[in-house]
Amino acid sequence: MKDKSPEFYFTKEEMVKDLLAITPIKPEDVVLDAGSGNLVWFKNLPCLPENRRECEIERGCDFYEWKEEVDWVVGNPPFRDKNGKNQIPSWIEKASTIARKGFAFLINHKVFNCLTPRRLEKLKERGFYLQHIRIVSDKRWFGRYYYLIWGKENKNFVSWELKSY
Repeated sequence: MKDKSPEFYFTKEEMVKDLLAITPIKPEDVVLDAGSGNLVWFKNLPCLPENRRECEIERGCDFYEWKEEVDWVVGNPPFRDKNGKNQIPSWIEKASTIARKGFAFLINHKVFNCLTPRRLEKLKERGFYLQHIRIVSDKRWFGRYYYLIWGKENKNFVSWELKSY
């Protein structure tokens, strides 16, 4: 299989800014960009610079080994590991163990099959509820993508974005 160029996977900065703008991160919050890749999420985190954290396996920091609690975990996680296994359920699981306030990930439609009642109940037991879904598209990617925001308030709703990035 031919390798794709790095920009194929990275989120455009305009989309990152729009998604972070709807995430209820406060300037004093400590925020982890869990798969920082090209640092576009990290550079645009709406918190104080000293409260930004980043984790990127290519730079020696494995998200699954992250120990520090943070207020928020955000980003566009890799959908598959090197063996082709879907990583999103594991990312949601890990984020729910280290986030104090919430986590938000940009994912594809396949994640909805991972949101089983059992997994949702486990998240509820940890105090996390799906609070917002923003539907977006990018001309470079196939289909729609979903930015899911999980937080501590028990409320659910969906929003969408008409423009294409």
